[in-house]
Amino acid sequence: MKELAKRNIRLQTWINFISGVVFLIPIVTIFYKYVGLSIFQIVLISNIYTFSIWLFELPTSVFADTTGRKKSLVASVICNLLAAFLILFTPNLWGLAAASIFSALYWSFWSGTGQAFLEENLRILGRHQEFGKEIGNLMFYEQLATLITPLIASLILKYFAATGYTILATLDVIFAFVLVIMVTRLSETTKIKSSIKNFSHLMTENIKTAKTALVNIFKNPKMKLFLIYRSLSHHTLFFPIIVLPLLVEKGMLDWYSGIIITIATTASMLTTKFAYKIGEKYSYNVNWVVGTTTQGALLILAGLLTDSWLLVSLIYVIFNLFDGLWQPAWNHVLVEQTQGKAIATTRSIIFSVFALYMTIGKQILSILSVENALIGLGIFILVVNLILGKKILKLKSR
Repeated sequence: MKELAKRNIRLQTWINFISGVVFLIPIVTIFYKYVGLSIFQIVLISNIYTFSIWLFELPTSVFADTTGRKKSLVASVICNLLAAFLILFTPNLWGLAAASIFSALYWSFWSGTGQAFLEENLRILGRHQEFGKEIGNLMFYEQLATLITPLIASLILKYFAATGYTILATLDVIFAFVLVIMVTRLSETTKIKSSIKNFSHLMTENIKTAKTALVNIFKNPKMKLFLIYRSLSHHTLFFPIIVLPLLVEKGMLDWYSGIIITIATTASMLTTKFAYKIGEKYSYNVNWVVGTTTQGALLILAGLLTDSWLLVSLIYVIFNLFDGLWQPAWNHVLVEQTQGKAIATTRSIIFSVFALYMTIGKQILSILSVENALIGLGIFILVVNLILGKKILKLKSR
């Protein structure tokens, strides 16, 4: 079993790297603009994605807790392949909306399950205390791939103006297929307590697991605090979604987009890689609170400076720097709070609530002007940290 666990961790590193080899997705909002979608429609597609996550997050993770991690991970990457096909062959509002649903399934089947799979394999090796470091490593290698692909995307868009987006979408289909092959090579190490005999038995186990996870969250004051802060302190992805269309409107050339994404990803990658050192010296809670508070201030600054695409680009790079600080941190804090039963499901309930919050938040923000939306969101995040930040800093393991 230990050899399988070692092999799984090695494979998971490569899988995370390949999952980052995407060419169109990092600049997909530029593509949406290219095919004629408005800012409102771009946000709408994003909301279909996050609302679908809200619908799928719990049932997909219950599936993982009751039938095994590998099946969930395989289902995840198959959905990713279907999304890539839709983007390539149906680049219109309805086709892209359908692709966002499959992308949500990709996320939902993987969310929580990938982290739980890593944790279980580390636990088999007696290395579960290294989870914070290892999850940072996985994120690092995923982002490492995205250092190159946006630059390649920029070159393709620059020199193949007529067919550039088609080339990028085709490359995404190819690497999505490679990802499916790699995930099928993982070995199941999860010990499923009950033997699933039929569909009725499966549903019974799913309901039982879901109840356990709900109790884990809503009867635990610490988990309720975690759930509220995880949602309200987040930027709802509004800035990352609208930044490239905004920059184009302010005079940036399309093909610059890949360069900006690469620089921003580099910033996030560096802090993701080394965030565990700050977390171990102080606490992961500090990483989380400092990261979200700083992002709130940066959103206000971006809203005040939207007339300059160069300044907004710089702010976006710094914004990603702090994304890399708190993203591994919240995963680690959550691991500390969910030691026990139905781990993947418990995590996914939290993310499903968060996804619903993002959906509502982005829809409200899309009605406002970009400037007012950025400033208002930044002020809201700062207020949330003023009220809840100290409590999160004091949050200890269960």
